[in-house]
Amino acid sequence: KRQDGAVAMEMQPLKSAEGGDTADGPGTRPRGGPKKEKSVLQAKLTQLAVQIGKAGLAMSAITVIILVLYFVIETFVVQGRPWVAECAPVYVQYWVKFFIIGVTVLVVAVPEGLPLAVTISLAYSVK
Repeated sequence: KRQDGAVAMEMQPLKSAEGGDTADGPGTRPRGGPKKEKSVLQAKLTQLAVQIGKAGLAMSAITVIILVLYFVIETFVVQGRPWVAECAPVYVQYWVKFFIIGVTVLVVAVPEGLPLAVTISLAYSVK
């Protein structure tokens, strides 16, 4: 319809990705839509978070290895105790305890490292 030389808008269904019908039909996603690009700060933060996760994993593995080696050397070399089959459940209990300590180190390292990653990445972005 024309009014004063301009085209009047009529109510029509939406033809966009925000909730209405699309050009391909209902329920389909638009092809070739723009991807969200990460900012420099987000990229640095992601990189630091991955590095902190890897470092936490390495430290927890090193912790478990050191605890197991310390237990084995202290028990069987320094104290000179022989391996007794009846004591195997006690030895396994110690090793499980060491594994739990390693998991605890990993669980604490990652969340504590994320605020550090944010602080470091903000310091880099300010420079």
